[in-house]
Amino acid sequence: MEGGIARGRPLLATWVLVAACGGSAGVEPDPAVAPFVGTWDATVYEIWPESDPDNVIDVLTGLGPFHISVEPSGQYTAVLEAGLGAQVQIGQLSVIGSTIRQDVTTPPGEPPATATFQFTAADYLILDGSIQVDFNDDDTRDPGGQHLELQRR
Repeated sequence: MEGGIARGRPLLATWVLVAACGGSAGVEPDPAVAPFVGTWDATVYEIWPESDPDNVIDVLTGLGPFHISVEPSGQYTAVLEAGLGAQVQIGQLSVIGSTIRQDVTTPPGEPPATATFQFTAADYLILDGSIQVDFNDDDTRDPGGQHLELQRR
C-alpha cells in the first residue's frame, strides 16, 4: 500500500461516508438526510491520486471493512476497520441538491468533504467525490478521487 494510506487519519478524514454517531437530545431531524439514515456497509471503496488516476487503490482489500451510520439529524460516524486499529470519523452530514457535504468534528481540523450521490435502489448508494490523502508518504495531502458503493444493513 502506498504512502499515508495505511496511516489512517488522512484517508478517513477527507471524505468518506460514515458510520453512525449516538444521538443527542434536542437535535432536530433533517428531512433532506432521511434517505441516508441507517448503517451502510461499503461493497466498493476505491481511491486514486489525481496525478495518476490509473493507480486505483482498493481500500477494502488493502485496509479492511468500512461502514457508516447516519442519524436523522445528519450526525454521522464513519469507521474504517484497518488492521492497525479502527479509524473513526464523526461529523455532520448535509444534503445540497445531488451533493452531500461532510463537516468533520472528530478528528479536529479536518477539511469538509463533498461527493455526488446516486441511489440505484432504496438501500444501495453510490458516492463519487474528491479527496485529499497523503498518497506518497511525504506528510502532505495530495488531491485524488474516490468511488464508494454502500449497502444499507
